[in-house]
Amino acid sequence: MDKCLVTRLLSVKWIISQKASRSGRHLSASAMTRRAQTTLSSLQAPVDELLGTASHVRILRVLTEFEHPIPPVELARETRLDLSGVLRALKRLAESGIVRTIGVGGGRVIQFNTTHYFAPVVQQLFDAERKRCQELFDALQQAVHSVVPTPRAAWIEGPHAIGQDTVRDALRVAVLVNVRDRQTTAEGLAERLRAIERTFGLTVDVVLRTVADLRTLTPEQLEALHHVRLIYGVPPIHLVDDGDSRADGDGNDRAEQREARTHSQLDLEIRRSAERIAREIERDPRVIERAKRWVAHRLEQASESERHELREWAHILTMPPHRIGAFLRDPGERATRLRQTSPFITDRDAAVSGQRK
Repeated sequence: MDKCLVTRLLSVKWIISQKASRSGRHLSASAMTRRAQTTLSSLQAPVDELLGTASHVRILRVLTEFEHPIPPVELARETRLDLSGVLRALKRLAESGIVRTIGVGGGRVIQFNTTHYFAPVVQQLFDAERKRCQELFDALQQAVHSVVPTPRAAWIEGPHAIGQDTVRDALRVAVLVNVRDRQTTAEGLAERLRAIERTFGLTVDVVLRTVADLRTLTPEQLEALHHVRLIYGVPPIHLVDDGDSRADGDGNDRAEQREARTHSQLDLEIRRSAERIAREIERDPRVIERAKRWVAHRLEQASESERHELREWAHILTMPPHRIGAFLRDPGERATRLRQTSPFITDRDAAVSGQRK
């Protein structure tokens, strides 16, 4: 055989052997990767399937909040997922038995299966999640109330207010003060907020503002004031006007006029909110359930004076939905008084922060 030909054949054989060797190594590494990612036994590790994806967690979070079944379209809206993704996730969750599908076609609704073995644990998990959020808000309210002199208002702003925060974001709390009280307020809040940080495992950034500061905000910042979560006092957007530039109320007459306008604006906002809630009840009576849960939670830790109004609300919430809606619209003295402590207002604020409806 020609030596050149033999040499070429041997070269080709060597190249082929090297490729095969490399391929074998790649396949071996790939196989190792597949083995590392192999799904665990559904018998030994069923929680992997129940809580293994963000979609599953979001869906279960919503379903554990309702006693009644809800349609997939509403579930998609509440979880902020696309409908096709919700349907795929529901198929997997139904196979695991943690959710139930009732009905067929367009009338199909979904319900959390409370008889599932892990249902109590899953329910407790999301109850604890909601409880932590409410306890944090209560702690912030208490911290602001305990400062002397009491700030004019306080609110949560930034990504936490609109439900777009990440674990790396600091919770930004804005506190409205008079110029002369800025230092005192900062010192009074410092230790209380450090305790909140330790308890809840987060960072709290405090921004001290005056009314004059609010009036120098950019249009974008002013728009953001419409979406804050109020902790205490008057909504900050109501304190911004184009009138008196003496921002901190040193003139008694102007201060009283401003205060009168503020109370009038606040009452108008509360009545508008009550009207929105009444319409929401007409569309979806399940919002009453959330208000009942909020009242029950507050009764556990409220002062005696607050308990009186909470008990009144507890009674009102046992009425039929149409009567609750009528009460929210009632211009009478009792309804006007109770609207100021409405459990539905708290629920609305949570919606603005993106937590629940």
